This record gives sequence, structure tokens and C-alpha cells, in this order.
Amino acid sequence: MSASTSQLGLAVSRVTALRASKATERVRALHVTPIRCHVSAEVTRRGALRAAAAAAVLAVATPRSALAGDNVVSFEPVQNERWVAVPLSTKIPGGWAPRPGQRAKQSKFMLYTDTYGPNYRYTTSLPKYVDGDGAVAAKEIQVQVQSRGGQESITDLGPIAGIDAAKAFGIEAEDIALAEQVSAAKRMDSGKQTYYQWELALPSGSRVLISACVSGGGLYVFSAEATADQWAKNEAALRGARDAFTVPVVAESTTDISNRIYNNASDGGFK
Repeated sequence: MSASTSQLGLAVSRVTALRASKATERVRALHVTPIRCHVSAEVTRRGALRAAAAAAVLAVATPRSALAGDNVVSFEPVQNERWVAVPLSTKIPGGWAPRPGQRAKQSKFMLYTDTYGPNYRYTTSLPKYVDGDGAVAAKEIQVQVQSRGGQESITDLGPIAGIDAAKAFGIEAEDIALAEQVSAAKRMDSGKQTYYQWELALPSGSRVLISACVSGGGLYVFSAEATADQWAKNEAALRGARDAFTVPVVAESTTDISNRIYNNASDGGFK
């Protein structure tokens, strides 16, 4: 075989090898591109799943009622009594609504009778509220008021440590006399009203939150009772309602008690 023939054969071999190499690169490129796209899609899919899982956890951890703003709830003042009638209010989550057919109701209990007649303790109970999930939010939310003449502030009752909240205010809850005091604290609102506040744990597992103050010759006591399940779900909202309980600071009336109750005074004196 001549030298020219050998060189020609070597050149053909090199061309064939070069073409094979380029073909291999094209095949690799065809295989690499889909893999990269597949990885990108997989990452996106995993990210979406993680986001959905996080949203689910948030939905479970945050009650639907907590996602709405608060509503102010007012209590109707008790007129023609030994104390000055003052406006009272608290706040509840905007996602709560009165149970169908429910409305606020007022009752009274006679504590004793004196020369001015019966001395009552009035209780105003809010309607049962259902939360955003349709469940009853609390067993009871109410305000009591009774005469406390001669006292300007809740601090006139003495230090909070000396008050047994389970027995002092006439709150009606099952086995409340056996309640364990979880906490006791003093609060002052923006209007300079001072409140004594307690948290009680009942033997049944229920909780009772209390906020008490004195204004205009009356002792006002807010209380909220929740079962163990209601407390687990709505603790923050119930604490918020207690801490939002508001009673303005008002001086006790100088008008004779008889006139306050029976409104029987004339411009020239008493009839």
C-alpha cells in the first residue's frame, strides 16, 4: 500500500470519528435538556406543596373568627337605682355572631332590704355567640352591678390579694366555690379607671375570667366562662373581651338615695 493511500485512509478515519463525536454530543444535549426541565418542574411542584401545607397549618392554628376585626358590644345601663347609670362596653371578635333566637337578657337578685327598699344585684347576660366555624364561643359572658356607696375605686375594697373572687361577687358557675385562682392582676384603662382582674380554673376544666371596678356608687363585675374546649379555641378572644371591658370614671351622686330610686324630688325639695 502506498503512502498516499495510507494518508487518505487516516483522513477518512479522522472525519468519521469527528462526525461520531458531534453526533454523540447532539444526543447528550437532547437528553440533558429534558432532565433540566423535569428538575425545574419538580422544584416548582414541591414549592407549591410546601406553600399549601403551610397555609393549611395556618388555617388550623388561626381560628376563622380571629381573622376579623373586633366589634364593640354595649351593655344597657341600669336606671333609677342607688348608683349612677353609666355606659358599659366590651369587645368581641367580628367573626362571632349571636346564636339565632338569642338576645341579651337582664335579671336581678335581691341582696337585702333597708329603709330605701330592696337592694338588688343586676345581671346582664349577652346572647350565646357562635364563632366563624359555627361553634358556641363561650358558655357565658355577663356583667353584674350592685350598690357600693361610699367607695370611689375598686382599690377601696382592699388589696387584690385579700379578695376571694370565687365567692365575693356572686358569679354563678358550677363549683365556682372550689375554683383554683390561676392569676390576679390590676389594670388601668385610658380613662384612668382601675380594675381588679382574675382567672379561675373550675374543677370541671372550665375557666372563668373576671374584671371588677367601682364607678358612681356601683360595683361592676364582668365575667366570661368557657368550657375546656371553648377555652382551648377562644382563650385569646375571651381574654381580649375581659381586657376591653370599659366603665367610665363617674363620681357618686349627691342626690338622696330615695330620689335616685323613686325620682320623687321636686325643685323645692322632697315631696
